[in-house]
Amino acid sequence: MSKQLLVLACSQTKRQCPGLLPAIDRYDGQAYRIIKRFLRDYQWPSEVSIGILSAKYGLFGSLKGIEYYDTRMNPQLAREKSTQCCATLEKWAKEHSAISLSIGKDYLPAVQPSLNRISKKTTIFEGPIGEKSRQLKSFLESTRASQRPRADLTPGTGRLIYFLPDWDDLLDPSFDFKSDSFSGPTRDERGDKHCCLLMKPKTMCDGILVSLAQHQTSKGPLRRFDGTDSNALAPVSLRSRFGLADDQYLFGDCGAFSYINEDAPTITVDQAVAMYDLYGFDFGASVDHIPFVRIRRDRVSHELSDEERKQRVEITSKNAELFLQATKDRKAQFHPVGTIQALSPEGYAQGVRQYSDMGYRHLAIGGLIPLSDAEIERVVIAVSEAAHELARRPWIHLFGVFRPRLQRRFRELTIDSFDSATYFRKAWLRSDQNYLSTDGTWYAAIRVPMTQDGRTRKKLEQGGLDIAKLEHMERNALRLLVKYQEEQVPINDVLDAICDYDQHLTRSTDYSSKRTQYRRTLEQRPWTSCDCKFCTTLGIHMLVFRGANRNKRRGAHNTLMLYRSVSQS
Repeated sequence: MSKQLLVLACSQTKRQCPGLLPAIDRYDGQAYRIIKRFLRDYQWPSEVSIGILSAKYGLFGSLKGIEYYDTRMNPQLAREKSTQCCATLEKWAKEHSAISLSIGKDYLPAVQPSLNRISKKTTIFEGPIGEKSRQLKSFLESTRASQRPRADLTPGTGRLIYFLPDWDDLLDPSFDFKSDSFSGPTRDERGDKHCCLLMKPKTMCDGILVSLAQHQTSKGPLRRFDGTDSNALAPVSLRSRFGLADDQYLFGDCGAFSYINEDAPTITVDQAVAMYDLYGFDFGASVDHIPFVRIRRDRVSHELSDEERKQRVEITSKNAELFLQATKDRKAQFHPVGTIQALSPEGYAQGVRQYSDMGYRHLAIGGLIPLSDAEIERVVIAVSEAAHELARRPWIHLFGVFRPRLQRRFRELTIDSFDSATYFRKAWLRSDQNYLSTDGTWYAAIRVPMTQDGRTRKKLEQGGLDIAKLEHMERNALRLLVKYQEEQVPINDVLDAICDYDQHLTRSTDYSSKRTQYRRTLEQRPWTSCDCKFCTTLGIHMLVFRGANRNKRRGAHNTLMLYRSVSQS
């Protein structure tokens, strides 16, 4: 264990913007400015954790979101917070080999009892502020931090760049498909990895799109952490998490669908800029608000008026202006992407001109997902014509859409990039199009539901079914599928076992249709024609509709097929 813990005192100087900001961004004193300057050139050092000792919050991780406040530390307040601070510091000390503290004498009583008990190597930066600053710079320079990547994209190349949206798609690298068992009880113990890292992302996308909406939830690498959680001490290296090469890109958006039913975005401009910069994004989208016609409020469908939709477009435009200015003020190291929302093709075209006048070199077109192919084409034509009128054509991204019939048209209109999880999620969201073969043909995956699944188990118990018998049928279906791959049993034996088991679980009457789809999949053996890492090692398991470790690997395969088709067109 070689991780080092750095504990900083909070600062009186703070960013005075509303809402929650990661503490390391909220504080703006001398020490924090030194760290921010360092992070403009380098990635967050992988072996460094940063905690903050605050007059208001006690000791907490630097990623914790905090609001603006004005409370000053004094020795009495520090002693009052000592119990909490010492407990937290001693917990963190178990995970670090050395501890450095840059705190003043007023803060020291909050942690002094722990320092007397901790046997780890402990250093306290002492002296006037100039000397402490020198020691902090020396500490940062001694780390093995990598240079921060400098990515950019050239517009109008004629090649569509593809971003894969991240849905926290972690998989067990050592999942045992023969015994159908995990390699450990928890994600951490298994060492779960993102599916694209297991597939090797260089082969399946040009970059990853990550949504800041994760910060409102308990899932994903950007999820919100409790202040004393050790995960709040340092940001996850997203490039390492996804296995991105230097010529692949990390693109962030605000996840506007997560707050579409709200009157205003739940993410502020300052939050977005702070998060994009802190996590090392190459590109970050401005905070938009989708002007869909119909939303839901209190679980009831609600139709927005024309005026409400116009207000959302205006919110999006104003946020784009504030976002661009904030990136300049903070000297942010990512490329700002102006997200455009509009109510018509002409409105999108006007947005292109308006955002270009603001100073944007990268634009993203939002709100396209519910539109038909014909409607999307009209929008893209208007956007493309407006972009070509400009002295400097911007890079243009389409949010959330992959329309096979329009791909050639997108190239003709020199659209630069798009993102879509459609092919990934088809692996388990469609009944007949779950696996895309190398020749572009879709196949149905063969459903073998898990009797151990919580929801399935509840239905079985409520239905009074013989669970032991069904478990035997389940194991037999999986066994025969493997034997069929090895050409040891006839196809009808496999189909009989699968359909008989499925009838007990789904109570569906569409048995003949399913049997026909499954026969086609088994007869054609599409997995044998694919050279991807998953198909060559897992074989027929790639065509089994069953649990995340099969379904998401199939989704990764589908994404690979999509990327190959886009790259080769």
